[in-house]
Amino acid sequence: MRHRLLLRRGVFVAIVLVALFSLDAMNIGQRFLLASGPVFSWVQRPVLWVDELALWLQERAALQEKVIAMEIRLGKQTALFQQTQSLHEENIRLRRLLNVQDIEGYEWHGASVLGRSPDQKSQRIIIQSLQAVVDNVVISSEGLVGLIDARQGEYAVVRTVLDASIAVPVTMQGSDLAALARGDGKQLLLDFIPAVFTLSVGDILFTSGAGGLYPPGIPVARVVRTKAIQGSPFAHVEAVPVAHWQRDHWLAVAATKNSD
Repeated sequence: MRHRLLLRRGVFVAIVLVALFSLDAMNIGQRFLLASGPVFSWVQRPVLWVDELALWLQERAALQEKVIAMEIRLGKQTALFQQTQSLHEENIRLRRLLNVQDIEGYEWHGASVLGRSPDQKSQRIIIQSLQAVVDNVVISSEGLVGLIDARQGEYAVVRTVLDASIAVPVTMQGSDLAALARGDGKQLLLDFIPAVFTLSVGDILFTSGAGGLYPPGIPVARVVRTKAIQGSPFAHVEAVPVAHWQRDHWLAVAATKNSD
């Protein structure tokens, strides 16, 4: 009987001790968790930084994409505006070209420039024109360019006044001068200028209309040098073309109304 009582007391004590130990372990765990909180926070802080950095990079990339898209859109709008301005200027020039001459017996139409010959001696231009035929006169808004030399389909080759094979009858407005302007690949030489005829640097010579090929009144050459030749009735006169076809995008072609 006594042994049983002692056994019961021992079991009770053991249960109490286990309970007390469990409570103490819980307190120790809580204390440990509370004490380790700052450590866990410090350990987790780099992870948070990495997450925030990744989010910032994503937002920055998205912002960069928007900026790039806006720059592309702005570039397209700028290019479109410049193209519109260029077409507007070309249309003004084309209208000026088509109305620059009011000469009876000729029809005028525009032609776009496609290319230029690199050979200075030939000075050829490629244009696009459905109406052009061989020997049609070609001008710019500034003056005479040359003649149609060949045509194939809608394309034509222009032989400019700098070509040595071209001679243009010219005169000085308000005078009875009758001379010829011919090219040498780089400039124009004016033949049959009487030594007694007064020409100054900067004077402009125009087509005279002699021969019927070139309409009269078109600016051709600007005098750059004059020199008397001893014993000759004619002076040595050098000139440059008035037209600057190297920079023009549109030219005008003149055809006689009865040409085929």
